[in-house]
Amino acid sequence: MEVNQETQSEKELKDRFLHRDLRAGGIIRTIALFYDAVILGMVLYMVAGATTLWIMTNTETLFIGNPERARQDILENEPHLFIINYVILGSIFLIYQFIYPMFKKQTFGMMIADLTLVDENRQPLTKRHYLKRECLKLVLFPTYFMSFGKERRTLYDKLTNTYLMKY
Repeated sequence: MEVNQETQSEKELKDRFLHRDLRAGGIIRTIALFYDAVILGMVLYMVAGATTLWIMTNTETLFIGNPERARQDILENEPHLFIINYVILGSIFLIYQFIYPMFKKQTFGMMIADLTLVDENRQPLTKRHYLKRECLKLVLFPTYFMSFGKERRTLYDKLTNTYLMKY
């Protein structure tokens, strides 16, 4: 009898903790996504400017008069500079979108919008669990619109047994 009461109180606590009204709906998710896009865009823009300056200082092509011709010359004679440039930009994207949030469990947009990812058992998410959710999110992004519904939960959240909560 006592064990049954404990499980009942745990279930009530879990239901209260994961209550539908505390879940992040589509509007707050969109706000967090907007902040993430703006921050990532600014970071990529600054890094792209720095890597372009780096390319200009490491090439033997003259940048006088015709920048399009200089770009074509670099592509023909020193393509490794562009490859390095794109590897750096791709790395920045991966760090922002996957690596940093894997450790903090939040992106910068989620921090600004005060959103938290939780497991359905109220356990901290493991790095592997978070990475699984993010990979599914890339594939199942169109199900994002399910977060505007009554349950406020996307398909990738359901498949990974996670909730995005507003606190």
